[in-house]
Amino acid sequence: MTFRLLLLAGLILNASAAAAPANASLKNIRHEYQGPDNCAPVTALTVLGYYGTRVTQTAAATAMKDYPGDPQVSSLELAAYLGRFGLRSVIRYAGTPEVLRELVSRGFPVVVQQRLKPGSNVAHFRTVYGYSGGSFLLSDPLRGPSLRLSSAEMTELWRFYNGEYLVAYPPAREAEVRAAMGDDFNATANWQNARRTGEQAVKARPGDPYAWWGLAKATLRLGDAEKAAYQFDQAVNLGVPTIYYLYRQEAFEAWTQAGWYTKTLQITGRALDAFPRSKELQKFSALAAQALGD
Repeated sequence: MTFRLLLLAGLILNASAAAAPANASLKNIRHEYQGPDNCAPVTALTVLGYYGTRVTQTAAATAMKDYPGDPQVSSLELAAYLGRFGLRSVIRYAGTPEVLRELVSRGFPVVVQQRLKPGSNVAHFRTVYGYSGGSFLLSDPLRGPSLRLSSAEMTELWRFYNGEYLVAYPPAREAEVRAAMGDDFNATANWQNARRTGEQAVKARPGDPYAWWGLAKATLRLGDAEKAAYQFDQAVNLGVPTIYYLYRQEAFEAWTQAGWYTKTLQITGRALDAFPRSKELQKFSALAAQALGD
């Protein structure tokens, strides 16, 4: 009996030790207000500054942007830039307030991609570096160094970009990141989680194009391009705004793999009318035109 009580007490203590504390706030979070379309460069200087490296907004923008005034820097491009300074990054989807708390409490700021604000279709990077009660503390390149969002506000702004988050860290601390993220550290497991999340979202909100897009992206990454092509088509038919194609090109990837070249040309043509210098849109348009013999 004594042994069982000791074992039970040990399990309770371990569970308590593993739980994120009620509040946390990271120090040394550098903030700077962004120039036009510079949320990614400012996010880079925030993350790098936390780990002890100083860069300027101008230098980061020059390195990450295809041309001055380029309105789009992807999470992959941000991760590649951070990698120049020795940081390793993971980009995952279907993020939750719980995973943000786990990472921040262990000393890792988390970059999230969200809507700029309710009603806006512009994508925007923010860095989560604290939480307390039911709210999060973020460094926002536009709205300031100490933006507070409730969990509900976080989730609402986040769902338009399928809960995307990026964690950058020194390679020596990878075990800590793995512990915080659990199964989601593994890319395949995360895509399976994102697919389950997407299935739940389209069931709850069948008229939501962003829910369908998130489900389609997970389906594509799990190897079913044909099914993903139809899911992306559903998202587009429900009303994805043209600017979304500047940030997200997975539909063209699925349609190209599935042989939907005419559809790809149609939508990339519309998007290129608005964003003619987008290299990603140019790439998929050219692939479709080549496949059709144009």
